[in-house]
Amino acid sequence: MTKPIRRTAHVALDHTLGATLLTAPHLLGLSTRARVFFGAFGAVTVAVNAVTDSPIAVRRLLSFRTHRAIDLAADPLYLALPLLTGIAKEPRARALWLGSAALLAAAVALTDWDAPADS
Repeated sequence: MTKPIRRTAHVALDHTLGATLLTAPHLLGLSTRARVFFGAFGAVTVAVNAVTDSPIAVRRLLSFRTHRAIDLAADPLYLALPLLTGIAKEPRARALWLGSAALLAAAVALTDWDAPADS
């Protein structure tokens, strides 16, 4: 199966997710604990993508292969921490967490990590 998501699209999706995680908890009136969790993950997401080798990078410091390794290490943490911290018990936080986790999983699974770099 050909994977439809290329480098630039993956980075753009991640930027959008990061921005959502930075803003949605405040708009949804989530607890301080949930705002800190989503805000921290959102900030790291934006920062990693800002320096990942792509046409929309602020500065190209990380290879796309390194970006993939970061995704594969961070995504399981993103899945586990709301369960361990109790954030998953908050209905709105749980909805944000599950929706964003589904997006993360889809982005990793559908990205063509070996495709040549976009222009």
